[in-house]
Amino acid sequence: MITDGRLKVFVTLAECGSFTEAAHLLGCSQPSVSQNIAQLEDASGCRLFLRNKGSVALTPAGERFLGYARRILSLYENLSLEMSGQTVDVEALSLDLGNGSMAEISVREGKLEIGLKSTNN
Repeated sequence: MITDGRLKVFVTLAECGSFTEAAHLLGCSQPSVSQNIAQLEDASGCRLFLRNKGSVALTPAGERFLGYARRILSLYENLSLEMSGQTVDVEALSLDLGNGSMAEISVREGKLEIGLKSTNN
């Protein structure tokens, strides 16, 4: 599958809130997770996480970055499916509702679907 592994590392860390746990889930080392996040922060010019002993939390810039990262990873997945000849669902639109909430809107099999998700750890 075509993807940017750094985005997967970012989303995993944002969802679990721990460098150690993210490394475990991704099957890599904690320094590898740290290096990927440092590269994304350098490339974006923004601090994406607030680091505390044993845990991390998204900064406001990190919250915005998370929405884009999820959408990009979804597009990569759709591209891979389409290139392999599989059916692709209509792309979902993610909206940041503020206060750590996201809405995902999509059309699947002719039906409008709206899902709500908390992005708070």
